[in-house]
Order: sequence, then C-alpha cells, then structure tokens
Amino acid sequence: GGYSGAYVATADRITFSTSATAASTVSNLSQARAYPAGMSDGAVYGYTLGGTDGTIRSTADRTTFSTGATAASTVSNVSQARYVFSGFSDGAVYGYAMGGYSGAILATADRITFSTSVTAASTISNLSAVRYGPITISDGAIYGYALGGYSGAYVATGDRTAFSTGTTAASTISNLSTVRSSGAGVSDNAVYGYSIGGESTGGTLVTTTDRVTFSTSSTAASTVSNLSQAKQLQSGVSDGVVYGYALGGSSGAAVATADRTTFSTGATAAYTAANLSQARFGGTGFS
Repeated sequence: GGYSGAYVATADRITFSTSATAASTVSNLSQARAYPAGMSDGAVYGYTLGGTDGTIRSTADRTTFSTGATAASTVSNVSQARYVFSGFSDGAVYGYAMGGYSGAILATADRITFSTSVTAASTISNLSAVRYGPITISDGAIYGYALGGYSGAYVATGDRTAFSTGTTAASTISNLSTVRSSGAGVSDNAVYGYSIGGESTGGTLVTTTDRVTFSTSSTAASTVSNLSQAKQLQSGVSDGVVYGYALGGSSGAAVATADRTTFSTGATAAYTAANLSQARFGGTGFS
C-alpha cells in the first residue's frame, strides 16, 4: 500500500538472496490505503492493519508467505480505525500495533494472536503517552520498541514492550538521539535494531539513524547507518540476519529509492536493485 499521488494497493516483494525488489500483484492489498501498521509471525503470515484511503480504516489484510497471496482478514481488524501507526512482533506468538491517529492522537495498542489471527485491544500494551508515527523495532524474542513520534510536537520518547507480559512502559535509555517521527525500523533480531530517517522539528526531513543495542536497550546515534537521502514514511523490512532495507518514502515527493543496512557493519548505502517498482510513501513492510 501507500500513496503515490493517489492511494494504492500495490505490493512489492524483495528476494533476500539477491536483494532485488519487484511488484507482486498477488500480494496487493484488498483495498488501496496508506499509513497502515505491519507485522509478521516470521513464518506463516504477515499482516497489514488499518490505514486510510481518505477515510480512516480498521481493515486488516493477511499475506500468506507460502504463496505470497494477500486477502482481507476481518478477524484481524484493529479495535479502533486509525493510521500513521506502527507494528512489531515477538516473531512467534503475538504482534502489536502501537499508537496512531483516529482524529485524535492515540496511545492505543492492539495485539494480534498469531495462532488465530485475531486482533484485540491490549490496554497493558498502550504507549506511555499518545503519539503517532513511532518507529518500531523488535529483538524478536524479549522486547519490542516504539521510538519517537509526534504528540503535538516531535518527540524522542522510547517505549519498550516486554513480550513475556505484553506490558509497555517508558524506557528513557531507549530514547532517540533527536526528536523525529515516521522513519523506518529494521532489526537483525539478535544484537541491534535501527531507526532510520524520518521527519523532525519544522517538518525537516532527516537521514539520521539511531541504533538500539538489544542487550542493554540503549539507543545512540549511528552515523554510518544514516540514509543516503533524507526521507520519511519509508517501509522497513529485514531478513533478520544479514540486511535491513528502507524502501520508498517521501523526500518532499514520493520516491522509489531503497537503502540497505549491512548488519555486520551497521553501514547503510543506496541499493538500486531493491528500489520499489513505483515511487510511493506511507506503505508498510514485513517479512
């Protein structure tokens, strides 16, 4: 999904062995929309939740990894229609959709149970403060993080969700190095997670990247991981081992540009083979 001058249902699929991205029409959303939340169980299904097509939606789509096919999944609909929110998962049992905007800025969290695909409100998982556009990442086992966002002003706030309990609380050591929202999040699912780009005070687009060290939950600027181009509202996906990707986005206009982060070094660089098939922003990514 996303926006390219109009709301689109378009899906692209990246082949991790080659880093090549191509359109995947069987994976298109059931309804054109932008600014949804995405998450995955890492094995069977990926989910695209909520968004807007001019009307704020609670709609959910489910992508079956074995076929790449996407279809509406009404049991997965979010508890409250909203957009400009973000998702992460523990990679096995639950996925979480955090914050967003419904006509007001929200702290709301929904939790999807992967065994049934059912989504429901999870008040213990709510953000510590209302905001939209948080950058979300997960270590895939213990914690998920919602970093930064917009709450009436751009914020650096870090929240951490403990997967063992589903409880979310502020984690000040995880705060971003600068206030910003609407970047991409990627993770190697073991050592580091990256919050890449976004929009900061005054609507300034940034290349800034921060890296979370999962063993300590500490976040710090990582200049070698900065984007090749300042942009926001890009889609983040990761193979969880070797590379993470920030795809598309807005640099003032919709772009198809891809950047690839090499997890062994933390270095990010433009990677044209991974460019989207269509310039767009405000989509979501999962793998």
